[in-house]
Amino acid sequence: MIDLTPVLNPSFWLNLAPVGLSPVFEKAFFLGFSGLILFGAVAKIVAKNKKDDRYLVKTYQKLASMLVTMGFVGMGIFFFTYEEIYLFSARFWYILWAIGLVAWAVSIVRFAKVMVPKAKEEATNRATFNKYIPRRNR
Repeated sequence: MIDLTPVLNPSFWLNLAPVGLSPVFEKAFFLGFSGLILFGAVAKIVAKNKKDDRYLVKTYQKLASMLVTMGFVGMGIFFFTYEEIYLFSARFWYILWAIGLVAWAVSIVRFAKVMVPKAKEEATNRATFNKYIPRRNR
């Protein structure tokens, strides 16, 4: 059975001395961060090819930006951990990275679920209002 009590101890996370990763975790972190970069590139391509809904395109752009950025930042943290560099290989960087990822994802979900419907409603109201405004002939 795996003993998880050290994970609950703050000294485990705040230890600045480099600790090497096991081969399983090395592969898992590398594949996970590479997957983020790959999915970010796919989201960027999807955003570029979708032209019909500008709000969906903006959401995909935000998602792609988050995935690529956090993938490269995670790769940097993984590199420092792999090389066992003092301070930069500390475990608390992974916690800060995860907090940043969650905060960024929440802001994207908030944009997609709250701000996009408001913007769409405002655009339809503006179009309805402008329908009755006389235009200058050109």
